[in-house]
Amino acid sequence: MKSFLLYKGVPTVKFSMIPDGYYYEGKLPSKEYALAICPTDEKQVILDVDVKNGKNGFKYIPKYVLKELSTTFNYATKSGGRHYFLNYTGKKLLKNCATDKGLDLRIGANKKTKNAGGYVKYHYSVDIRKCIPLIKSSSEKMNKWLEKLFGDAT
Repeated sequence: MKSFLLYKGVPTVKFSMIPDGYYYEGKLPSKEYALAICPTDEKQVILDVDVKNGKNGFKYIPKYVLKELSTTFNYATKSGGRHYFLNYTGKKLLKNCATDKGLDLRIGANKKTKNAGGYVKYHYSVDIRKCIPLIKSSSEKMNKWLEKLFGDAT
Protein backbone atom coordinates (compact mmCIF):
# COMPACT_ATOMS: atom_id res chain seq x y z
CA MET A 1 0.00 0.00 0.00
CA LYS A 2 0.91 3.62 -0.34
CA SER A 3 -0.81 6.96 0.11
CA PHE A 4 -0.60 10.35 -1.55
CA LEU A 5 -2.52 13.59 -1.92
CA LEU A 6 -5.31 14.43 -4.32
CA TYR A 7 -6.02 18.04 -5.22
CA LYS A 8 -9.63 18.60 -6.26
CA GLY A 9 -9.84 14.85 -6.94
CA VAL A 10 -6.67 14.65 -9.07
CA PRO A 11 -3.39 13.05 -7.90
CA THR A 12 -0.72 15.62 -7.08
CA VAL A 13 1.99 13.19 -8.23
CA LYS A 14 2.29 10.33 -10.72
CA PHE A 15 1.20 7.76 -8.16
CA SER A 16 2.58 4.81 -10.13
CA MET A 17 6.06 6.21 -9.45
CA ILE A 18 5.57 6.24 -5.65
CA PRO A 19 7.31 3.23 -4.06
CA ASP A 20 5.46 0.66 -2.00
CA GLY A 21 5.40 1.61 1.65
CA TYR A 22 5.41 5.39 1.08
CA TYR A 23 2.72 7.15 3.11
CA TYR A 24 1.74 10.78 3.18
CA GLU A 25 2.02 12.11 6.72
CA GLY A 26 0.63 15.26 8.25
CA LYS A 27 -2.46 17.36 7.92
CA LEU A 28 -4.10 18.01 4.60
CA PRO A 29 -3.06 21.44 3.27
CA SER A 30 -6.67 22.61 2.80
CA LYS A 31 -10.21 21.36 2.17
CA GLU A 32 -9.40 21.08 -1.53
CA TYR A 33 -7.08 18.17 -0.76
CA ALA A 34 -7.91 14.56 0.07
CA LEU A 35 -5.85 11.51 0.90
CA ALA A 36 -5.72 8.59 -1.53
CA ILE A 37 -4.76 4.96 -0.90
CA CYS A 38 -3.31 2.77 -3.63
CA PRO A 39 -2.65 -0.97 -3.56
CA THR A 40 0.83 -1.76 -4.85
CA ASP A 41 0.42 -5.12 -6.57
CA GLU A 42 -2.29 -7.17 -8.28
CA LYS A 43 -2.93 -9.21 -5.13
CA GLN A 44 -4.01 -6.18 -3.10
CA VAL A 45 -7.52 -5.13 -4.11
CA ILE A 46 -10.05 -2.58 -2.96
CA LEU A 47 -13.70 -3.17 -3.82
CA ASP A 48 -15.37 0.24 -4.11
CA VAL A 49 -19.13 -0.07 -3.65
CA ASP A 50 -20.87 3.08 -4.85
CA VAL A 51 -24.20 4.45 -3.72
CA LYS A 52 -24.53 7.54 -5.91
CA ASN A 53 -25.67 8.79 -9.31
CA GLY A 54 -28.63 6.41 -9.30
CA LYS A 55 -26.44 3.37 -8.57
CA ASN A 56 -26.44 1.11 -5.55
CA GLY A 57 -23.68 -1.47 -5.79
CA PHE A 58 -24.93 -3.30 -2.69
CA LYS A 59 -27.88 -4.61 -4.75
CA TYR A 60 -25.45 -6.68 -6.82
CA ILE A 61 -23.47 -8.26 -4.00
CA PRO A 62 -24.66 -11.71 -2.90
CA LYS A 63 -25.23 -12.19 0.84
CA TYR A 64 -22.36 -14.66 1.19
CA VAL A 65 -20.00 -12.08 -0.36
CA LEU A 66 -21.25 -9.30 1.93
CA LYS A 67 -20.75 -11.57 4.92
CA GLU A 68 -17.13 -12.20 3.96
CA LEU A 69 -16.53 -8.53 3.13
CA SER A 70 -17.74 -7.53 6.59
CA THR A 71 -14.81 -9.45 8.14
CA THR A 72 -12.05 -7.53 6.36
CA PHE A 73 -10.92 -3.94 6.79
CA ASN A 74 -13.53 -1.57 5.35
CA TYR A 75 -15.01 1.85 5.90
CA ALA A 76 -17.99 3.92 4.75
CA THR A 77 -17.59 6.44 1.95
CA LYS A 78 -19.11 9.92 2.04
CA SER A 79 -21.87 8.89 -0.39
CA GLY A 80 -23.00 5.85 1.66
CA GLY A 81 -20.96 3.23 -0.14
CA ARG A 82 -17.99 1.31 1.28
CA HIS A 83 -14.39 0.49 0.48
CA TYR A 84 -13.45 -3.13 1.22
CA PHE A 85 -9.78 -4.13 1.27
CA LEU A 86 -8.76 -7.72 0.40
CA ASN A 87 -5.66 -9.76 -0.26
CA TYR A 88 -6.75 -11.55 -3.43
CA THR A 89 -5.73 -15.24 -3.43
CA GLY A 90 -7.13 -16.22 -6.85
CA LYS A 91 -5.10 -17.21 -9.88
CA LYS A 92 -6.75 -15.07 -12.58
CA LEU A 93 -5.66 -11.54 -13.31
CA LEU A 94 -8.21 -8.94 -12.32
CA LYS A 95 -8.92 -5.62 -14.04
CA ASN A 96 -8.73 -2.24 -12.40
CA CYS A 97 -12.12 -1.02 -13.61
CA ALA A 98 -15.61 0.28 -12.89
CA THR A 99 -18.85 -1.51 -13.70
CA ASP A 100 -22.28 -0.11 -14.53
CA LYS A 101 -23.54 -1.74 -11.32
CA GLY A 102 -21.76 0.68 -8.96
CA LEU A 103 -19.00 -1.82 -8.19
CA ASP A 104 -15.43 -0.77 -8.94
CA LEU A 105 -12.22 -2.67 -8.33
CA ARG A 106 -8.95 -0.93 -7.57
CA ILE A 107 -5.81 -3.03 -7.70
CA GLY A 108 -2.10 -2.46 -7.69
CA ALA A 109 -0.31 -2.20 -11.03
CA ASN A 110 0.47 -5.49 -12.75
CA LYS A 111 3.91 -5.65 -14.33
CA LYS A 112 2.92 -8.47 -16.71
CA THR A 113 0.06 -6.57 -18.33
CA LYS A 114 -0.85 -2.99 -19.12
CA ASN A 115 -3.30 -3.10 -16.21
CA ALA A 116 -2.58 0.19 -14.46
CA GLY A 117 -3.20 0.43 -10.76
CA GLY A 118 -5.97 2.42 -9.13
CA TYR A 119 -6.72 4.26 -5.93
CA VAL A 120 -9.58 5.32 -3.66
CA LYS A 121 -10.12 8.36 -1.48
CA TYR A 122 -9.29 7.45 2.07
CA HIS A 123 -11.91 8.85 4.45
CA TYR A 124 -11.09 6.74 7.48
CA SER A 125 -9.61 8.50 10.50
CA VAL A 126 -7.00 5.85 11.40
CA ASP A 127 -3.62 5.71 9.66
CA ILE A 128 -3.84 3.01 6.96
CA ARG A 129 -0.64 1.41 8.26
CA LYS A 130 -2.47 0.44 11.45
CA CYS A 131 -5.30 -1.11 9.41
CA ILE A 132 -3.22 -3.28 7.06
CA PRO A 133 -3.17 -6.21 9.54
CA LEU A 134 -7.01 -6.16 9.44
CA ILE A 135 -7.08 -6.96 5.70
CA LYS A 136 -8.20 -10.56 5.16
CA SER A 137 -7.35 -12.96 2.35
CA SER A 138 -10.14 -13.75 -0.08
CA SER A 139 -11.85 -17.14 -0.04
CA GLU A 140 -12.34 -19.35 -3.09
CA LYS A 141 -16.00 -18.26 -3.30
CA MET A 142 -14.98 -14.60 -3.13
CA ASN A 143 -12.35 -15.17 -5.82
CA LYS A 144 -14.92 -16.67 -8.19
CA TRP A 145 -17.27 -13.73 -7.64
CA LEU A 146 -14.46 -11.18 -8.20
CA GLU A 147 -13.22 -13.03 -11.28
CA LYS A 148 -16.70 -13.09 -12.81
CA LEU A 149 -16.99 -9.30 -12.48
CA PHE A 150 -13.41 -8.15 -12.92
CA GLY A 151 -11.50 -11.04 -14.53
CA ASP A 152 -9.45 -11.30 -17.72
CA ALA A 153 -7.00 -8.45 -17.34
CA THR A 154 -4.85 -9.66 -20.22
